[in-house]
Amino acid sequence: MKSLNVLNKTWQIGDNRDLTEDQLKSAAAADLYDSYDQTYVIDKLKWKSSGRAANADGSMVNTLVARKEAADD
Repeated sequence: MKSLNVLNKTWQIGDNRDLTEDQLKSAAAADLYDSYDQTYVIDKLKWKSSGRAANADGSMVNTLVARKEAADD
């Protein structure tokens, strides 16, 4: 499983993280998206989208929530 370059290295179930559209596209291109569960497998956790927000410059930020350990399946 890949890890994104972020400062927090101690993610836990229930944590939130914000990713840009480009970061989500990169994750999907790196085969980190599970279309069956509709989750991203990042940092040994399964992350599900919980919302989106627009920045002032028009770019989008997606909030993901850690739902469970990736090894639970």
